[in-house]
Amino acid sequence: MTDTRTVTGAAPSRGRTRAAGPWLLVTPAGLIVVALALVPLCYGVYLSFTNWSLLESPTPYWQGLDGYAELMGDASFWSALSRTAEWTVGTMAIEVVLGLPIALLLHRRTPVTGFVSGLILLPWVTPFVVLAYSWTYLYSAQFGMFHTLLQAVHLVGPASPLSTTELALPAIVLISGWKGMPFMAVALLATRKSIPDELYEAASIDGAGPFGSFLRITLPLMMRTIGAMSFVLGVLAFYSFDLVWLTTKGGPGDSSTILGVQLYKAFFSSGRPGYAAAMGTFTMVLIILAALMIPITRRLRRAS
Repeated sequence: MTDTRTVTGAAPSRGRTRAAGPWLLVTPAGLIVVALALVPLCYGVYLSFTNWSLLESPTPYWQGLDGYAELMGDASFWSALSRTAEWTVGTMAIEVVLGLPIALLLHRRTPVTGFVSGLILLPWVTPFVVLAYSWTYLYSAQFGMFHTLLQAVHLVGPASPLSTTELALPAIVLISGWKGMPFMAVALLATRKSIPDELYEAASIDGAGPFGSFLRITLPLMMRTIGAMSFVLGVLAFYSFDLVWLTTKGGPGDSSTILGVQLYKAFFSSGRPGYAAAMGTFTMVLIILAALMIPITRRLRRAS
């Protein structure tokens, strides 16, 4: 006669084994993610509480919050943070302004729609090195076609905007927004295709024209996608370094020095990894707080 206790005890054991199986399979990948992401992040946070100058000491030593206190009083840091905010907002604005009409145009089926849809992805997939040197050539005061066009409409003077204190940052913001535009356009195109045609048919029956349908249907239904993509692309822009460094190295002077360039200079030019880590940790906290404010703001709006 079979022991009932043995059978009933074995069934939960098998169930637990099956439930643990997928976790055991993903454990190696999870350990790799931890090793490659969390460990350097934690080490960077630790370095932010140390005073480590490569020219004076081979190893870091603990200093607590002194590095953050110095950071709070560093005028160049706050100037770089202000320029980074301008850089991020300007990049997101260009991505939306260019990406939205392109998405609406690509939604219309024409013989060249497929070709153009693939062509607009070129800025997104182009390496930053190629992009930076190509636009440096276009902005050149001697033979740059884009510089000639801007000069013809009196937006720039005889010098390249990249070498002008007032125009260096806006000129690079234009490049940054142009590069991120395809990502925004493709996301908005997918959203536009998901909107039922019945909504536009009902709007036309009610007398709404193309512009009215855009304001009442298309734009409201695209706002979530615009917000989500703007946040993703905004974070990427906030932590940018390579495009600015390859085009102006933060110059002329400090006119285009954003946080990525400021952090790079603190680490490699000044030889202060601890101070650079404090700068990076502080900006990471700012990004986290900004991300947390989004759902809080939505809840407050719904409550009101």
